[in-house]
Amino acid sequence: MIRQQTKKRYLNRRGLLAFLQATFPDCKNFRIIEIKDGYYTFEAPRDLTERSTKSEHHVSLLRQTQTTNHSPQIYRLCTVVHKCNQVTFGAMEIPSTFRTRFYPAMSANTNLETHSLLQICSLALSKPQSLTQVLSNKTLFSNSEKKHLIELIGIEADASHNPRNTTFRNAADLADYLHDNGQSSVARRCGIDVYFLHQQHTWAPLNASRDMITTLMDHYNISCGFLQMLVCFRARYLPTEEGFTAPPRMASGIKQSEFGWVYKYPEKKKVESGSPWVIRQTGVYHIFSTETGKSTYIVLSPSPDAKFKMNLQKVLREHSFRSTLLLSGMLVHSMLMSTHLGEWRDYLTYHESLLLKLDMKFDCTDLEDQLVSFDSLKEIRIIEKEILPVDSLLASFDELVQDLQQAGSRLSVNSDDARNANSAVRQCLEEVRKEAMSYRTRAVYLRKRAQLSAQTVLDSLNLEFQQLAKGQSQNTIEMARSSREDSVAIRAITLVTSFYLPFSFVATMFGMNLVDFDSDTRDLLVSRQLWLYFVISIPLTVITLACWRWRVQTYQRSFLNNETNTAKSAKSLDNTSHIEMV
Repeated sequence: MIRQQTKKRYLNRRGLLAFLQATFPDCKNFRIIEIKDGYYTFEAPRDLTERSTKSEHHVSLLRQTQTTNHSPQIYRLCTVVHKCNQVTFGAMEIPSTFRTRFYPAMSANTNLETHSLLQICSLALSKPQSLTQVLSNKTLFSNSEKKHLIELIGIEADASHNPRNTTFRNAADLADYLHDNGQSSVARRCGIDVYFLHQQHTWAPLNASRDMITTLMDHYNISCGFLQMLVCFRARYLPTEEGFTAPPRMASGIKQSEFGWVYKYPEKKKVESGSPWVIRQTGVYHIFSTETGKSTYIVLSPSPDAKFKMNLQKVLREHSFRSTLLLSGMLVHSMLMSTHLGEWRDYLTYHESLLLKLDMKFDCTDLEDQLVSFDSLKEIRIIEKEILPVDSLLASFDELVQDLQQAGSRLSVNSDDARNANSAVRQCLEEVRKEAMSYRTRAVYLRKRAQLSAQTVLDSLNLEFQQLAKGQSQNTIEMARSSREDSVAIRAITLVTSFYLPFSFVATMFGMNLVDFDSDTRDLLVSRQLWLYFVISIPLTVITLACWRWRVQTYQRSFLNNETNTAKSAKSLDNTSHIEMV
């Protein structure tokens, strides 16, 4: 039976089979049987005697069948164990007679397998193209050399020494420091280095140059996942990706393990009007060297005086806190989460209070008061829009905490104190996760309540429109009744006018001086100037009709122009605003 004497690290069936095939190339069938989790029995043509070792990682060979004699001289050999897509090591004692047969084959297979896996991952994720694309992004790095700044706080393995504070303004200074630091004492190479990069504000690019970033990546052999995390801090001109959280970036190798992530959280700012809350983000990329036990953190902040950055710098200056940070690599990650997690509660409380005020306004308003309008609906939609990203952000946060709990053992030194510290941090992370899930539940509730409030406003507006339409219908009925009465009177007047008009025209004609009766002969006398009556009347009638025609056409043209302008205004308004129609 074979078992690796390290907590939560057992040889799986595939690793055991690879070990047996490399040790006994002539044997094909080993009859591996799993008794329980991590415990196997197998048959082999030779016996590997159980020996003790002082190494912390060792494998105890408990029982094998078909024994033969072998040399008593023992050697330790590192065997590769693949678990959860990572490479870890365990020390195993085997007889010298098998060492020459096993070690070269195992080493060659391991190197070939590791190299092949790296190539497969690189091609599968298109890392060369991704690297070129990110580094050529003009919105990622600041063009002003005066703003380029990377701050460093270094802690030695002996926490009693004061931390080193260094600032870099260009890639040359950074490269010189990294070169000198590589030749420094062992205590410095086994401590903690924290690099601080920041933006001028949330929508600004990083205050660093492309050369400074590539210098860091080349020195620490950082994977391309770090660049994918940097893209979240590019310059932007619109509030995009508010509900998007980049996935954690993980990479594990023989010499180092990496874990990076971006955390989005609300933060209150000083404003003269409007909402004081904004969504900000902070990133942490952790590189842990399995050879030296050194942890290197790259902290990406949204501003030079970000809250987490100031808190972390304060903690690093305290001797007791420095010694604690050296025990567990998960502490910095947990500190970032806990620093801003409580602000979600204030963020949701602020928007809930706005929603409650609007609800009280609706409940205390009659339809005749006209207090519910499209502005009320717009206010509710704004609150709903602010609450909408919370669910997705906290859902990503839940998955992030689980990934961090699993990756914690790879980000710290392997000792009893470190394991105890990691266990305590995992418990704290579980509390943080539960708190985040409570905020997520509250956000879902507030979003549904905002939707109900919006529906209430829409119903109120619809009722107002119905009452308005009812009133307009009643007015139309009254106008129709009045028009009917007026039309009856007009018809009567028209009838009377039609009866009297011929008599009035004849009386008018005979009443003029142009027509007269001869008193002697009783004959009708018509003046030779009668034509003047027609010469004046006919043109005057034509002019009157022409003026009326011009007035009608002018009114029609003005009406059509108003309709066209109204249509254009409505079209431009639809393209530039967010007015919700009922």
